Amino acid sequence: MKQQNRYIAKEAFTFPIVCLVCLAFNVYWGCADGWPVGAIIGTSFFGIITICYVGKYFRCGRNYLKIDADGIEVKDWNKITTLNWSEIKKCEVYYRSSYASAVLFTRDLVIVAKSKSKREQHIFVSLSGKYCRNKSVIEAIKRFGSNDVFDSQSSRSQNRYLIGILLAVFIGSVFIFIISIIREV
Repeated sequence: MKQQNRYIAKEAFTFPIVCLVCLAFNVYWGCADGWPVGAIIGTSFFGIITICYVGKYFRCGRNYLKIDADGIEVKDWNKITTLNWSEIKKCEVYYRSSYASAVLFTRDLVIVAKSKSKREQHIFVSLSGKYCRNKSVIEAIKRFGSNDVFDSQSSRSQNRYLIGILLAVFIGSVFIFIISIIREV
């Protein structure tokens, strides 16, 4: 959601709705076929995930990312992190590989905070589960922070790295496909 004096990206309901639909499908399958093992396992699995999300939304509310003239505010579960623009050294938006989820790549906003010690503080904000686009987040950072806060060079190099990985996987899969066709002939 974009407003005049701030930019807000709220958590999407896509994954919980998909889990709820899968739960309903498994309950229907169980009621129609006399509860086979697949329906019992599916109902249990998606039921637990749905209950966790419902509990999370009632207890903690929705996660969000808010960018305004004061700085960046991130709510992740019950933890709210607020950084003023004077505390932010740079921000990067990029894709990273994700092995734990069904999606191969997730979008992240990395905020590097200025620190008095030698060690920098990095704050990672997942953009994948929010209603936002990379371009909108980048424009909001440039508009409210400045062009110096957004590190476009690092973001481009991260995205080039991702494109290289995807290109290598595509070429490898085409190569394997061609070899399998040649072996059959």
